[in-house]
Amino acid sequence: MSKITFRADDELVERLEGLETSKSEVMRDALRVYLDEAERSSEANETDEPEATVDDVLQSRLDELIEERVDAVLAKRLGAIGHSTLAPPRDVNVNIAVESATDETSVNATEESSQSGSRIRKTNDEDASGVHTQENPCEKCGEELSPDDVYCPNCGEKANHRVFCECGDEVRSDWAFCPGCGRRTSAADVLEQG
Repeated sequence: MSKITFRADDELVERLEGLETSKSEVMRDALRVYLDEAERSSEANETDEPEATVDDVLQSRLDELIEERVDAVLAKRLGAIGHSTLAPPRDVNVNIAVESATDETSVNATEESSQSGSRIRKTNDEDASGVHTQENPCEKCGEELSPDDVYCPNCGEKANHRVFCECGDEVRSDWAFCPGCGRRTSAADVLEQG
């Protein structure tokens, strides 16, 4: 047998001394009763399934009623617009074509085209009639942009792109020199002529 030492307040010690049996016998009996009750309560907790409360039953019934009524209203509305039942989900194939964005800015493109005036003409005469039937597509979403659009009406992407100097600083179209490095911009020639 092992020995266990208990610490107790004076009131419990006086009550123990008042009993006719030994302190050890009383403590063993008390410990057995306590442990037996603990085992019984843990077994009862494991075997008992939680009973459904009135709130749980009401909640589940309410959920069923709401689901039935929503389904009835949906069926009625879909029937009114010509759908007898909910359509099964369909597979949707989406093809996305990404065109690479050119690094040319409009300023650089006009400068290069003026330098290459002796090149062979690549456009058809019918395309060069002066009237363009197609508008420019947005580089981000593909929405057709009118010449007056500054921003894409669909995604908000800027219709014309900003111009950057060779050093990486942004250069406005009305600047003759880059504020970062002092280089002359391609717009400087146009500004001097005006």
